[in-house]
Amino acid sequence: MIVILVGESASGKSTLANAFIKINPSFTKVVTYTTRPMRQGEVDGVDYHFLSEDDFNKRKESGFFIEYASYRGWQYGTAVNFESGENKIIVLTPAGARALLKVGALQGHLRIVYLDVDRRSRLIKLLQRGDDIEEAYRRSLSDVGQFDAFNREADYVMYNKQYEKNVNQLCIELATYINQELERENK
Repeated sequence: MIVILVGESASGKSTLANAFIKINPSFTKVVTYTTRPMRQGEVDGVDYHFLSEDDFNKRKESGFFIEYASYRGWQYGTAVNFESGENKIIVLTPAGARALLKVGALQGHLRIVYLDVDRRSRLIKLLQRGDDIEEAYRRSLSDVGQFDAFNREADYVMYNKQYEKNVNQLCIELATYINQELERENK
C-alpha cells in the first residue's frame, strides 16, 4: 500500500509521515526530489533528494520520474519503485497525488489521506517555524485553488482544526484507517 499524505502548507504532513514511520516500521517514506535549496534543518536523502537543475532535467528526460512539476522556479519530482508487499508513505500536492493515480501499476495500492488544518492556524505555524511574514503569506496564498474541494477526492480526511490533535493522536488515527483498509483488502 502507498499512503499519499496531502495537505496545505504547515498542515503537518511531513511531521506526521516521519512520526508514523517511527511507530510503524512496516512503512517506509518515499523521499521525493527537488531543485530548491535546502532549508535549515533539512537533510539530503531524508527530507528530499536535493539535485541541481541539470541533474534533475537529465533524470526527467530519462523517464526516471513518475510525476514532476515546477513551483516558483524550482522543480519537484517523484520516483517510486513499488514492489508488491511494500508499504510506503509519501507527501505530495494534489497534482502529484492525481498523477500517481494515473500510474497503472499502482492501481489499487494507493490511499490518499488529506490532512485538513484551518488556514489561520497554518499561517501562525509558518510564522512560528521561522518563515518571514511575506514568505508565509505567499505560501498560504499559493495553496488557494489547488486544494479546493480536494477533501472530496481523498480516500480519508483527517481534520485537525487549530492543531487540536497532537502528532501521536494523528498517528493513531492514520494507523486505524490503514489497518481498516488492509483488512478490507484481505477479505
